[in-house]
Amino acid sequence: MRDIVLLHGLANNEAVWSGLAGHWGPDVRIHAPRLPWHGGGIADWRHETDSTARLAEVLDRLPRRPDLVVAHSFSSVLLLDLLGRRAAAGQPPDVPAVVLVNPFYRDDADDFHWDMIAPTLDDFPRTMAESIRLRSPGRPIDPALLTDMARRMTEWIGPYGWLRFFETYLRTPLFPVGLITTPALVIGGEDDRSAPVEEARRLAAALPSARCETVPGCGHFPMLQRPEWFTAAVQAFLDRLPPPDHLLAAPSHPAGHA
Repeated sequence: MRDIVLLHGLANNEAVWSGLAGHWGPDVRIHAPRLPWHGGGIADWRHETDSTARLAEVLDRLPRRPDLVVAHSFSSVLLLDLLGRRAAAGQPPDVPAVVLVNPFYRDDADDFHWDMIAPTLDDFPRTMAESIRLRSPGRPIDPALLTDMARRMTEWIGPYGWLRFFETYLRTPLFPVGLITTPALVIGGEDDRSAPVEEARRLAAALPSARCETVPGCGHFPMLQRPEWFTAAVQAFLDRLPPPDHLLAAPSHPAGHA
């Protein structure tokens, strides 16, 4: 039996993965924890200053060591940060392999400029609306109602919650990605307007042991739009991995090297 952990993104919860249930192979066991930044927990989390440490605590509490950790959107960036911290400290990753789904990533701090802040902020309700719409298949939502629901979710996340996301995104050029040797599959939706697919490609190119797969006609939630494709891609990646004990070996570089 192989254990896969699924980590949802900001303002979602473990239900975002529920459409995958009928597509996993018989040898796969799924664990999908509810994370501190889930939709109902924003009030308790949004003043948090180290969400990466909170993610580490969640992974440490898992009932068994996973064979693979799959992280979406905001959580994929936190997982990348966690792996970078451990690699820079010369510590074992404690995560055999990862799938980073629709990550936010820039490799140059100069790519962040003042004029991008407003569009990124304005796009947030649209991403919330996409999530709500895709989680209600077969039940069309009136456009005006969908807009109102997305706006209310955005207001619930609030400025602190949005800043937790944006400050993490701003730090991505500083992550020591060149030290992260954990095998990785990076997935990007070619129609993703929130986390452009080019960012997935750049991240995969920067990681020493990564490959990128893009999903045509897909936005920010491939697990909802293309569940069969998604599970097949994740399981094919898992099938190609070497034995877990080899993957969890400590980094070979000196502690603190960056």
